[in-house]
Formats: sequence, C-alpha cells, structure tokens
Amino acid sequence: MGKRQAQKKVEAIRDAIGVLSETNRLVPHGWRYTAATQMAEAGVDMRDIQAVTGPKTLSIVQKNTAQANQKTASRRAQTAREQSENETGKC
Repeated sequence: MGKRQAQKKVEAIRDAIGVLSETNRLVPHGWRYTAATQMAEAGVDMRDIQAVTGPKTLSIVQKNTAQANQKTASRRAQTAREQSENETGKC
C-alpha cells in the first residue's frame, strides 16, 4: 500500500468515527504520540517505544515521552514524601 492509499484509508476511518473536522481533529501523528506516552507511563524501554512508533532517532522518542516521564517522576516523589510522613508519624 502506498502513502496516499494509507492516507485515504485513515481519512475514511477518521470520517467514519467523526473526528475529521478541525474542531475535533485526530491524526496519525497524534495516535503515535499517545501510544508513545502510554507506553512510557507503563515503563516500556525507549528503544521498544521507538520500534513500535517508528521515529528515526531516540531524541524524538525522548521528546514525545517527556510528559510521561514527568508524571512518573512526580508520582515517585509523591510516594516518597508520603512514606517519609508515615515513618515520622506526621500527617
């Protein structure tokens, strides 16, 4: 299947599910970005994310998963803070 044929098929799917309009736009790049973010949140290795989502460089994967990494770091910090409070008996 060529690039244009793939674009037409994706456009038909977007139209069928009602996400073709400008106000509710859904594009394949967004699907890849969302998949990369969800995999990063699940702890998937960067190289595996790259293999699935297809960017040419790891720096692109790192950029796409930065938000997930921030969420993970935030959860870790919050858990550490809560554990520290529990150990010292402070609430």
